[in-house]
Amino acid sequence: MVTRRVTLADVSKEAGVGIATVSRALAPQDHPDVSAETRSRIRAVADRLGYRPSVTARALRTSDYHAVSILLPEGIWGWWDPAVRGATAAADRLGYRVLVQQFANPEHTADEGLRTLPYAGPSNAAAIVASLVEVPTEGLLIFGSADDTGVAEAARRLRLPIMTVDDVAQDLVLPTIVTDSRVGARQGVEHLIGLGRRKIAYVGSQYDAFYVKERLLGYRDALAGAGIPFREELVIPCAYTIDESRRTYPEFDRFLESEPDIDAIFCEADEIAAPVLRSLRAAGRSVPDEISVVGFDDDRPAVIVDPPLTTVRQPYEELGRRALDALLRLIAGDTIPIGRELVPPSIVVRDSTAPAG
Repeated sequence: MVTRRVTLADVSKEAGVGIATVSRALAPQDHPDVSAETRSRIRAVADRLGYRPSVTARALRTSDYHAVSILLPEGIWGWWDPAVRGATAAADRLGYRVLVQQFANPEHTADEGLRTLPYAGPSNAAAIVASLVEVPTEGLLIFGSADDTGVAEAARRLRLPIMTVDDVAQDLVLPTIVTDSRVGARQGVEHLIGLGRRKIAYVGSQYDAFYVKERLLGYRDALAGAGIPFREELVIPCAYTIDESRRTYPEFDRFLESEPDIDAIFCEADEIAAPVLRSLRAAGRSVPDEISVVGFDDDRPAVIVDPPLTTVRQPYEELGRRALDALLRLIAGDTIPIGRELVPPSIVVRDSTAPAG
């Protein structure tokens, strides 16, 4: 469970005095209505409970200022933009300002390692969270997995409510809002099956992330539901799939030579579909008539490839809105269990799929 923030009411109850007395005792200037003994006792209780008499509290006493912070990975993907837009729109309607900051992953480069997503490994996110002690913010939204254990501990020390969006970690330490990748992959493959496609390949990544496993499970679910046997040789894990500069994947090119009679491909992500389409074109394979292709995400590559990509759309803005709403519930004192709140995706049909001839 996420530890909720300690409030003046908590200190009041523990100290056995009124909230107004607690507020006066914790004020920067000694209040004449509170004795030195009472002041000392209340401050000791506040310290023991971990109450945070932060810049935020002082700001709220002197103005109508409310703010939350958003932490984003540096660069990598563009999906943060619509998700942040959803969160900031929801915050604005409720009178909250949004403070945005990026965290870095200095130990990772685009070409380093095959098993850890570049934005999901060790980072400086925990240090950034710790620095929020002097920032007038009431809670934190963090996008992507970012050294969660360190982040959670830093937030706990500050009694700072925290919510995550699209946490890719296998084992969660914070609550998160994510797209239901398993359901989405099943929808994408079922679309291909509904077009009469039966020999469907799966092209994915080699990353150790929750969504990677879920999308492969969704692919298998769809095959099983249609009575199509799962074949391990039709699953092609490719390296360096986040590197958009790669024209093709050698792993897929070798597969295409060995399995020329496939009639459809489901790609783990839209960014994987772009090199796959290049390889198909180079091999003289017609898309969508000979081979239909479906992606996942509805990111930029889906609309700039030729033909435009049929894909599973992630509801990015809704993810941001839901995460902001959850964060505000934490700020209000609610408790949210550690786990994944799943949001259903939808299919967007474009020109990369067609009925089997």
